[in-house]
Amino acid sequence: TLSQWRRATYCTAMAERNRNHISLFCEMQEQEDKPYAKCLSKTWAYLEGELKSLDNLERFFNEFDQWQNSLLDNQESFGAEAAQQACQSLYSATYALLDESANDCELVQLSNKQLLVEFTEMGNDSEDLIARQEQFEIQVFELLTSGKPKRETILSIKKLASSEPESSLGISLD
Repeated sequence: TLSQWRRATYCTAMAERNRNHISLFCEMQEQEDKPYAKCLSKTWAYLEGELKSLDNLERFFNEFDQWQNSLLDNQESFGAEAAQQACQSLYSATYALLDESANDCELVQLSNKQLLVEFTEMGNDSEDLIARQEQFEIQVFELLTSGKPKRETILSIKKLASSEPESSLGISLD
């Protein structure tokens, strides 16, 4: 069991890693991804101690939540599922900061694994992607449990989560 900030950091790392899913889906839907990007940025800022107001974070969270509901309403493509997984990660991350009892780490981990399984079932070779995602999650958990100071841990995980241009599905927007 991880502490509140660790749970939020884990989910935020997953949201960061898979933000390409949102960007691509929004591009396909001719929608802006600003509410996602803004909520992700504010969640990191709150975790890092730069944003002090939980009310301010909640305002961005509420905007993001309304936006994601309208974006994904009646969408049933694999791209929508990938976008939904990224949104679920971000929702869980921010909600973990707003509600001390929230713990969706396993749900976020499972949904990412299911997305990779479905990707494989569609005929894609995803052995390397699965191994890469598992390695990423191991590195995140090692950092979360390293005993290093909170801010240092969060900055290290943020750097790790944004260090590769590819999402867990190998989507790169370059």
